[in-house]
Formats: sequence, C-alpha cells, structure tokens
Amino acid sequence: MKMIIITGLIFLQSIFSQEIFPIEISLVGEAKDKSLEMSGLAWYEDYLILMPQYVKKEDPFFYYLTKKDIIKWIESDQKNSLEPDKIKLQLPNFGKQIEGFQGFEAITFYGKKAYMVIESKNSGVMKSFLVKGKLDFKNRKLVVDSKGAQEIPIPVNIKNMGFESILKYKSRLMVLYEANGKNVNKNPSALLYNSSLEPKGFISFPNLEYRLTDITSLDSKNKFWVLNYFWPGEKDRLNPAKDSILKDVKEGKTHNKYEHVERLVEYEISGDKVVRTSTPPIQLSLEKKSRNWEGLARLDDKGFIIIVDEHPRTILAFIPKS
Repeated sequence: MKMIIITGLIFLQSIFSQEIFPIEISLVGEAKDKSLEMSGLAWYEDYLILMPQYVKKEDPFFYYLTKKDIIKWIESDQKNSLEPDKIKLQLPNFGKQIEGFQGFEAITFYGKKAYMVIESKNSGVMKSFLVKGKLDFKNRKLVVDSKGAQEIPIPVNIKNMGFESILKYKSRLMVLYEANGKNVNKNPSALLYNSSLEPKGFISFPNLEYRLTDITSLDSKNKFWVLNYFWPGEKDRLNPAKDSILKDVKEGKTHNKYEHVERLVEYEISGDKVVRTSTPPIQLSLEKKSRNWEGLARLDDKGFIIIVDEHPRTILAFIPKS
C-alpha cells in the first residue's frame, strides 16, 4: 500500500511540477554526525558504503547499510531510523604524505579492491589523487595502500573544485572533474586509469554547467547518472553559461522559484566519448535552503540513494524512479 501511494505521488509530481521529492531516510548513530561530511556512496555487493570526507583521525571508519534494510524501510511505513554499521579503516598518514590533505571525495569497487579519490589544497592550489585499498568485509576492515597515490591532473584550478567522481568501466577506472561548464572548462574529459593506477588516456565529456559531485556505476548499456548541483554562492567562480540540460525540458516549479539547482542527469559511454542520453533530467523538489548532495548510487530499478555532506546537515534520501 505504501509503494502504491509513493508511485501515485511520483506520477502527480511528474505531471504538475516536473520534480521529484527526496524521501529522507532517517539515520541514527555516528554516521549522522555532519562533521564527517559524507562525500560518496558506492555499492560493495549488497552493501551500500557511506564514505565521509573527514574520517576520525584516531579511530577512522567508513559506514554501510544493507540493501535489504534500505528496501525494507522504503516498503514499510518509513517511521524507523536506520543505523549504519562501521568498516574500520587502516590508513597511511596522508596528512604527512600530501600537503594540504583534505580527505576523501569518491569511491568505487572492483571486486574486493576499493578505489578512492582524495583531495588536497596547498597555497591555493587544488590537487586530486587516486588511491587504492583492499576490503576484508568479513572482518569489516579496509586497508588503504601506504604507497602509490597517483596524482590526477587538474584541468583548471578553481577554489574547492577537484575530481569528485569515479566508476569502473570495463577493466578501467574513469574519473570526472567537478567543474565542466563552458566558461571554466571548455573541453572537459573523463580520465582513464588501470587497476594499478596507471594513466590510460581519456575520453571526451560534454560541457555541464554547475558542479558534478558524484556518479552511479554503469548499467548494462554503459549508462550512468550524475549528481548536478549549484549553490549560488559559487556563481562567480563557476561563471555558468546557458544551461543546456533544460533545453527541451520544462523547468520544475521550485527550480523556477529558486536560483540553486539539484538534479540528476543521465549519460552513456559511446566509443571514445561520453554523451548525454535522451532521458530527461530528474529535477529534485527544492527547499529554500540548498542541499549539498555529494553522494549518489542506484537502488536497482527502484531509483537512487543520495546523501548530503554537512550543508545543511547529513541527509540520506531515496529518489523514486518515475
């Protein structure tokens, strides 16, 4: 009965507002602490990994929820809170190895291997690095390699902008930069690496205004979704051009009302380039205060799970697929 009501709400929203309302999944426990600044989501088997940007120095953890518990919550009365369990991290001293280390930004899995993007800022210069580790899920432990951090070349130095997205593509890893707008990054690209973190070229990526903060894994047709977010306070540094995403789509009611942008956009890898699909963007129903969505993952054919870092607070939400 609950899913029938949700489906009806989605149908009405798609007709009248072109927007989808994020359904918050209430969290309890340590993972709810906004000082962690949740920065990425990824599936390891049937476990949704929640990755903070700033892990606790003395006792670092990632967190996880089971797919079974998430679906059970969605299909129930949605009154209970979920408490993510912990995965212990064994980390090198990135603070000493990388000047201006600023934490984790993206994560994906290739078998038991975990691949993560980390970020630094030193004397106003932004840098991103690719690192790897091994997950021993039976013992809830992830060991990150102490050597071999691969620097990812930043296309343009913009305050607080770096590589924030990673996915597995065939036997490669693909990473995407955060700022891909026409006025700041004229010819963006998706960079490729092998499982040993060695650079393996690039493929082109179309311009996308605002920020690209996370991506899903690929589906069977090499399609994936991205989180596309805009906070008006970054207007000067992003210098947005005309927004092409809404070229043939009606702007949602709240997007027409507010300046900030919160949406999902679908792309596919086709040969030697990434192209946007014909699927309309999923515009989220906005609140007066923007929500800095930083993590994105598919939930089978049901929709998506997304997460906010600290602005305005830690928010885990389900986005039903219409």
